[in-house]
Amino acid sequence: MSDPAIELQLRAEPARLTVATRNRLRLSVTATNVTTEVIDPELHRAELRVNGKPSSAFSLAIGNGKRDPSWFALPPGESVSMTWSSLGDALFAEAGEYTLQLALDDREAEPVTVAVLADR
Repeated sequence: MSDPAIELQLRAEPARLTVATRNRLRLSVTATNVTTEVIDPELHRAELRVNGKPSSAFSLAIGNGKRDPSWFALPPGESVSMTWSSLGDALFAEAGEYTLQLALDDREAEPVTVAVLADR
């Protein structure tokens, strides 16, 4: 496996929600160029796995919308990020513990866990 051109980071806040407050999830992706050249991190190809299964809602979100030029031409040592605040309902169908894993080719971000509690 070759050295990765980018490092990925995934954040999910808050890490504890209820079924009724799933829409408050803020999901953030950051890519950092660890090379010495400008690269296209190709983030539109990134995949979010929720408990091991690819999320089509995330694929639509990351592949569409207006983007900063650095999203496609990331200078050396720089980072680009984006946050979505409308994916909670689509990612978490019911109460439970969810592991989120961001992957792009052979690169993976540290997984994050989100707990969705049942409403009382």
